[in-house]
Amino acid sequence: MAAGATTQREQSRLWTAPSTPQVELFSARFERFAFDRHSHEQLSVGVIERGAEGLQLQGGTVVIPAGQLVVLNPGQVHTGFAAQDAGWQYRMFYFDTDMVAELARERLGTREVWFPQTALRDPGLFSFLRRVHRDQELSGDPLTAESLLLRGLGAVLRRHARTGPVGNVPEAKGAQALEVARQLLHDRWAEQVTVADLTAATGWNRATLIAAFRRTYGLPPHAYLLRLRANRARRLLLAGRQPAEVAARTGFSDQAHLTRVCKRYFGVTPGAMSG
Repeated sequence: MAAGATTQREQSRLWTAPSTPQVELFSARFERFAFDRHSHEQLSVGVIERGAEGLQLQGGTVVIPAGQLVVLNPGQVHTGFAAQDAGWQYRMFYFDTDMVAELARERLGTREVWFPQTALRDPGLFSFLRRVHRDQELSGDPLTAESLLLRGLGAVLRRHARTGPVGNVPEAKGAQALEVARQLLHDRWAEQVTVADLTAATGWNRATLIAAFRRTYGLPPHAYLLRLRANRARRLLLAGRQPAEVAARTGFSDQAHLTRVCKRYFGVTPGAMSG
């Protein structure tokens, strides 16, 4: 299902690949818009077509100029903003993690892959992915469209992925307790979770837990939970559900709250995503 939002100077579109529902596609041109800190459940791969995009990551700021690729691992917290006065224009692929794991097993012999670099200079792959993304906007042969998506993802994995456990797995004492807190948020994402619930599950005091959670996962617990709800809302909206229904089902206070979060995180409003 397609999604779009347009202003005089800025425009964006989010939709599901017609031939491959495991892939979401995004195209946008922004001048002043900036994304809040968020992350995606999928592997995010994009091409910067014009201008330059800035990303604020845990390790610092990365600027990606036109002609380069941007790659974000699932769950990697980031912002997004114009790194030039003229803004930036870009296209993104969001590849489902199970799809990535299966293709990685076939091509690399392991389901565990990750990407150490956010900005990549690879002119050949840039041109190919840009063409593949543009072709997804056309109503052509579905077999060809899906084949091109798989070929593109395969090239990204083969040329730039690393295998094995993610390189920044936390090693600090207490990582197991933090994982308990994180899993509680995943299990109870639609409920009203309190700090007391997290401290009871981990045995940590409030201040220590919140600070350590943010260092490890890039967001404090309340923002992490909001991200989970937003990502689930996104899937429902792309499936054609109405914004009011989605807001109620995903734990938002009302439709206006859902609208603000979707615009800040994804660059489009729920009304646009629902068609």
